[in-house]
Amino acid sequence: MSKKINFKHSDDALKKTFKSLHAYDLAVLFDQLDHDEKIRVIHLVDSMKLADIFVSLEEEDQLEFFDLLDTSKKKLILKNMESDDLKAFIENIDENRQEEIINLLSAVKRKAIRLLLAYDEDLAASIMSTDFITISQDLPVKEATDLIVKTSKEQDYIDTIYVINDDKKMIGFVDLKQLIMTRGNKKISDVMEEDFQFVYVLDSIEKAIQTVRDYDRNSIPVLDQGHHVLGIVTADDIFDEIVESSEEDYQKLASISDFDSTSSAIRRSAQRLPWLMIAVVLNLATASFLSIFEVTLVQVAALILFQPTILGMSGNIGTQSLAVTILGLHLEEIDSKKMPKKHVYKEMTIAFINSLTLALVAFTYVTVFLTIVPIGNQTPLQISTVVFLSVFMSMFIAGSMGALVPVIFNHFGIDPSAASGPIMTTINDVITLVIYFGIATLAIL
Repeated sequence: MSKKINFKHSDDALKKTFKSLHAYDLAVLFDQLDHDEKIRVIHLVDSMKLADIFVSLEEEDQLEFFDLLDTSKKKLILKNMESDDLKAFIENIDENRQEEIINLLSAVKRKAIRLLLAYDEDLAASIMSTDFITISQDLPVKEATDLIVKTSKEQDYIDTIYVINDDKKMIGFVDLKQLIMTRGNKKISDVMEEDFQFVYVLDSIEKAIQTVRDYDRNSIPVLDQGHHVLGIVTADDIFDEIVESSEEDYQKLASISDFDSTSSAIRRSAQRLPWLMIAVVLNLATASFLSIFEVTLVQVAALILFQPTILGMSGNIGTQSLAVTILGLHLEEIDSKKMPKKHVYKEMTIAFINSLTLALVAFTYVTVFLTIVPIGNQTPLQISTVVFLSVFMSMFIAGSMGALVPVIFNHFGIDPSAASGPIMTTINDVITLVIYFGIATLAIL
């Protein structure tokens, strides 16, 4: 934040400064303040903006912020928070504090939060908001508009209004823009859209993401089996979920646990060390195993020159195939309930074409290079043939494994994101080196 706050100024001057700043900027600033400065911010900022600051804080800072508030301000902030943001805050603290905070809510909001907390975290209902508006299909547009103006709360989502019948079942929707532009004497049933997309309360978050993406809606309703609206999932909720999911997948791909920028170097080292230790053990085991090729290494010195190229290329193609497969599973573009043969065959075909092409390039380069700079007693053709076969076979196998391993993991209920990282890289290296030195031993010696 470029603007600096001078806390030596009067309360009136600080109020003007805080009013001119975005809530996010104040949230970033908050962590850098001392206790007395934090108290002044809380005292001088209005309750609506305090709620926005609170939501923008990191999870570990929210509870500290909350504890600085008096009871009346706690209630005001909780009242002004959207239900999904409130649920996200409450679920991350211990149970005793949860009850303490829930008891500060109104009866209606208390019931809504308990309902949200009851859903499994992989269900669309777990990220839904209960701050939405429904109107009857029989209302005239003018009356419906007046009703929305009078009854809607600050935290309500009003971009889309959900239309219900006499049995409270959802039968359509109308966007606020359309409502404003329509003549007041028309009925809601005349202007509502009847073709609407939704998810059921027990549908997955992935289903909600797919629905929002496919139909380009800013929000979709979450319905029970009787088609009553229980909540809504907004595009903002979907965006937050995608970001969080992507961060988790990246951490798993790197074989590290939850990343926390505030944790100490020792703790973060302890999180990563086990995986790196396994990789070291595997690499040492590989080195010991490769000692059987000692004679080959001694007699064919040129092999060492091209070892990094072969290892690098097999790793690259394996990573590409793995990333495409995990992304496809995550976005449900690949059927996770059965073996996706079409995807696997397609990736293997891609691996075959790329491996053959790059093997031919490697063959040409090695032949030319060793003709110009002879190394050892072997002919350039012998070494280039070994490199050609090794590049082709190792890249094809690595690319195929990149598609197969996450699919197999997923089939047996194991998170496919765990199929990469140091362990997968090491396995690829072992296979590549065995192929390389094995072919060299058979073809040259």
